[in-house]
Amino acid sequence: MSSVDVSIVIATYNRPVQLAQTLNSCLSQSNRLGLIIEIVIIDNHPSKNGQAIAQQMDRQSPFPIRYVPDPVRNMSALRNRGFLEAKGNWVAIIDDDEIADPDWLDELIGAALAKDADIVVGPRLASFGGSRPPAYDPKGRDFVRDLGLRDQATIDLTHPDGKPRYGLGTGNSAFNMTRCFPNGDSPMRLEFGNAGGEDAELFIRLHRSGRKIIWAAKAFVTETVAANRTRVAYRLIRARREAQHYVDIYLDVTPNPMRVRAILLSKGIIQVILGFMIAFVTIEFGAETRIRGRLMMAQGMGKLSWTPKVGYISESVGPKAA
Repeated sequence: MSSVDVSIVIATYNRPVQLAQTLNSCLSQSNRLGLIIEIVIIDNHPSKNGQAIAQQMDRQSPFPIRYVPDPVRNMSALRNRGFLEAKGNWVAIIDDDEIADPDWLDELIGAALAKDADIVVGPRLASFGGSRPPAYDPKGRDFVRDLGLRDQATIDLTHPDGKPRYGLGTGNSAFNMTRCFPNGDSPMRLEFGNAGGEDAELFIRLHRSGRKIIWAAKAFVTETVAANRTRVAYRLIRARREAQHYVDIYLDVTPNPMRVRAILLSKGIIQVILGFMIAFVTIEFGAETRIRGRLMMAQGMGKLSWTPKVGYISESVGPKAA
């Protein structure tokens, strides 16, 4: 067992200002549990523009901050580097566009310890940087993660046939390293790292291996949603990519891949046709306030086998939303 209780791991890419905000929130943890903490920053940008922030914050930090540059452009490799560098018995992951509540780590690790869990996941709120949510989602629900479960409830990730119930991301989660990765294997599969879905696949794989995952309903982080990520064009590409992840992960775990593939192809065709009809009837094409039909079409296209895999999404895609 390590002398470090929790390693907070932050992967960053060209967000020095937001990284500083994330770090500030981590340094401001109440730590009622008296945890021995370290912070590990994995910087994926070639300019290493997070290094100065890390060094500056380290001078005033109550616990050590380690900065690790890693230019490999693969999300699985990047996440794996974070797990490898971490010295803690637990690895807590927060993204560089998220801000933790002061009692975030207490609630996250406290829930895991209370239920003797192997993995714990918390909710994510959304902030739109002083602006409003997009017109097509005026309450910002699409940008929030809330499973609607009671605090410390067990998360059952899949149906009996392997069909995913939830697609979980690693932002605002924690893993017991000894239980989840007893042989020191790399957690995430590299083949998922370019097109995405690496974290969702990891959760489902660990769930199927018997690892206990619980929901920490009081462990809040708030994601700062960049304006470009609310644009219609971006959301449509994101919806198609998420559908592709769903298909890849479902096929990876099901004992009947041919049957599942046929079902998903049929669903994809239906979604494309029905989505087009909705968009046509409601005059949705080109609109900034309505997106339902086009989202359904994008989800359908993601289920069709000939759809090319969506990798890293351009941060400047599409015109600004009204």
